[in-house]
Amino acid sequence: MAGFDSVKSLKHQINLFLDNELPQDEQQSLISKMENDPKCQTIYNREKDFRDFVKNNVKRPSVTPDFIQSLKDRIHL
Repeated sequence: MAGFDSVKSLKHQINLFLDNELPQDEQQSLISKMENDPKCQTIYNREKDFRDFVKNNVKRPSVTPDFIQSLKDRIHL
């Protein structure tokens, strides 16, 4: 079970890193770990590839300004 927790913790660190929310000292530690641990590098690459896929392939529908205003009007009732 400790292996699961360490992978979960590593994924959390990678997500923080990709979101630019990981403190500088922890960034350096993670980069070093990725350079020396192929499993860590694989986890990082999978997460980055997934994010790139979502960014490039999932399109948000456009919303008209009138629709936005109607929502705002309903909220402020």
